[in-house]
Amino acid sequence: MPDVPVLDMHDVVEFVNEYADAARDAAGEQHTAYPDAAELLTWTGPLPDVDGLVAAANAIHPVFAAGTSARERLNDRLRDLRPTPVAAVDGLRWTVDHPTDTLSAALATTVLAWLLRHGPDRLGTCRGANCVDVYADASPAGRRRFCSTTCLNRHKVAAHRRRAAGTD
Repeated sequence: MPDVPVLDMHDVVEFVNEYADAARDAAGEQHTAYPDAAELLTWTGPLPDVDGLVAAANAIHPVFAAGTSARERLNDRLRDLRPTPVAAVDGLRWTVDHPTDTLSAALATTVLAWLLRHGPDRLGTCRGANCVDVYADASPAGRRRFCSTTCLNRHKVAAHRRRAAGTD
């Protein structure tokens, strides 16, 4: 039974934003090359091919977009993958039956740990125009609604222009 590596949530967010079809389509990046997934995730083992990477990102993206239903979406994903918790000397670790499920299980268990610690209100998709990138909000206030300051600034500039033109 292969061990499921522990991932950093920041790396999971970056991976999903680079590989999920919805994020690439919204950004107009359908035809651009994918970055090195091993570098994004600091992954040392074998990774699936590009189609497998895209499938893994597409499978976890809806959890971020689910809002208060994130737990249910994640539970569905975990039921599909069936990772097994194992007590280890250094704490809890996860294993899967099939090596092909390792990446998907790593993504799902990382999001699970995040949800248990922060709740579903801290996961989301960007509210910026033409952007569906995901985010995980670790801010003290927990009010993040954009994937980056770039999207936030674009939103503010567009709102300012609408007000100035009297169309708001």
